[in-house]
Amino acid sequence: MQTNRSVKETILIEFLKNPALGPREMSAHLNEKYNTVKAAYAKLAEEGYLERRGRGNYQPNIPFTLITLMDKVSDLEKRVAALERGVQP
Repeated sequence: MQTNRSVKETILIEFLKNPALGPREMSAHLNEKYNTVKAAYAKLAEEGYLERRGRGNYQPNIPFTLITLMDKVSDLEKRVAALERGVQP
């Protein structure tokens, strides 16, 4: 697992690559404790990145993820523009 990302971020990225990975499979895939992975899945579902489809079954919420990423890109573009003007964002 990459150390510069949180467990939750890593799980989201890996899940988007392979949505067939449930918490138990993801736990084995990342060599993380099951309860840690299960808690991250629950948090990602609570935040809107995943949709829970029954016990242990999750699906990516692609529209929510794309909109969130677009908002983050827009915020970064505004910060870069401010820095280029010599203004602290």
